[in-house]
Amino acid sequence: MSRYLSVATVLTLLTLAACGVGGDTTVVSNNDLRPAQLDLSDQLFQPNEIVQVDINMDPDDYDILRNEGRYFATIATGCANEFEYSHFNATVTINGDVVDDVDIRKKGFLGSLSASRPSFKLDFDELRPDRRFYGTRRMTLNNNLQDPSNTHTCMSYELFREAGVPAPRCNFARVSVNGKDLGIYSHIDSIKKLFLRRNFGNDTGNLYEAQIADFGENLKENFQLKTNKEVNDRSDLSAVVSALKATDENLGSLLSQVVDLDAFITFWAAEAVLGHWDGSTSNANNYWIYNNPDNGLFYYIPWGTDAALEQNSLLSPGTGPLYRATNIPSQLYKIPEFKQRYDARVLELLEQLWNAESLNAEVDRIRDLTDTPEVNMAQVRRFIREYDGKLRAAVAGETQQRERTIPDFVQVCDKSGYMTLTGNIANGSGTVEWVDLNGDLITVPVSASPPSASLGGGIPSDSVSIILTGVLDGSLVVFPVLIEKDEFGQLEVALQGTATMILRGDLGGSGSTGFQINGVTGAGLISFDAPPTLGGVVNMRFTADFVNSNGLLGGAF
Repeated sequence: MSRYLSVATVLTLLTLAACGVGGDTTVVSNNDLRPAQLDLSDQLFQPNEIVQVDINMDPDDYDILRNEGRYFATIATGCANEFEYSHFNATVTINGDVVDDVDIRKKGFLGSLSASRPSFKLDFDELRPDRRFYGTRRMTLNNNLQDPSNTHTCMSYELFREAGVPAPRCNFARVSVNGKDLGIYSHIDSIKKLFLRRNFGNDTGNLYEAQIADFGENLKENFQLKTNKEVNDRSDLSAVVSALKATDENLGSLLSQVVDLDAFITFWAAEAVLGHWDGSTSNANNYWIYNNPDNGLFYYIPWGTDAALEQNSLLSPGTGPLYRATNIPSQLYKIPEFKQRYDARVLELLEQLWNAESLNAEVDRIRDLTDTPEVNMAQVRRFIREYDGKLRAAVAGETQQRERTIPDFVQVCDKSGYMTLTGNIANGSGTVEWVDLNGDLITVPVSASPPSASLGGGIPSDSVSIILTGVLDGSLVVFPVLIEKDEFGQLEVALQGTATMILRGDLGGSGSTGFQINGVTGAGLISFDAPPTLGGVVNMRFTADFVNSNGLLGGAF
């Protein structure tokens, strides 16, 4: 690494001298920043440096950008893939280098969505074709909404790489928009052709991004092809689906012709070791696959690791830590040979990666570098303290986990189930109402708990919660109202993602760890008569799109 950087430093000086970029110089030409398309991107991923990113854009455009996003109701109605973010023009200053005409959009599927601190995708090439910044076309900035410790993303990617899994580079950035400091973000290597060349030595194969995607006849359609779009040959996905139809006796030999099984078992084991509950093998989400043209085999790439370093699935408790919710791990785990290989790889990675002293030292380094309060580190330190033993017990068969397989459903966008949920709360009590799909008005008298805050982590996100409780048909019904912490205190707050949303649930059966969620909201607005305060009496109103969602979150919350 040090030899590369010394060469890169010389090349950087030559490049900056040639194109006139440095200090406060503004980029004005399509050809700036790109002589010989040198890859100097390591300079942007120094682990002990914080990249300063200052974004300037039209305030009205930014207001649109920050408020865009999906909702849980979008997922429940099968309409998630219909949503697309808007793109805007920005001027971005990165460590003093000013870059005009940068394409910017919001980033995030659901759990990381925030109106006050949105995640961003920056594209230097879209508005200035062939332009690069330090050899890279894009910049990915994650808000760490689900991780108040700021440790999960970068630590997980580094541990994936140590396990031998191709994974993004990661460090930290301090981001501002129109002069307002948004705080610390994770700066993540974009999964594009530069990443492929660095990790596979080529970039001509099919690269797919996976969001609720799996190798099934239906869910394979959710793989989003990111390269070779003109050809659009997706037959390599069908080849894996066909191989999975083999008998247990033939599965290994047929699957190994389309997937590098040694690499996959390492990836699968690493997701377990790192507690990645919203990843590929746990939730059919947050991963990429690359068909390497050198051998025609698929390889897995991790993504969305702000949800890693967690001891349990926050959507489907009890289904870990040995996750196998998607087709390949589910079928392989039932075959003794592959179960043994997987179990052995989990234990090997624990021996290789799990050193509590060094892991806590990395937590200390990130805490000090990012000025994150120690109180925010409690969850990740508990994970380091406890998860090793939990995994070893699971491999030894000393604990039970609930089986879960992602169904291979046909995803059809159906908005016919939308209802309107309204609430009117005065002095801590009031009603919640909706007209059900039979046309009947349902009214639930409720009482409201005082607003309370937590450090969050996962779902619910880092939010203030107001719990409305009532009785419907003799059963307790609960309406958690979640408001993003940085938005709390305003007179009006728009619903968005999981940070600001309203749920409906009731108590589960015997042994339940919480309530069963059976309704989720879409777009809506929460209004207060006066700025709300933590611990205060609740006076609020809300109106929101609303759908039934039995089974969406996989069990008790």
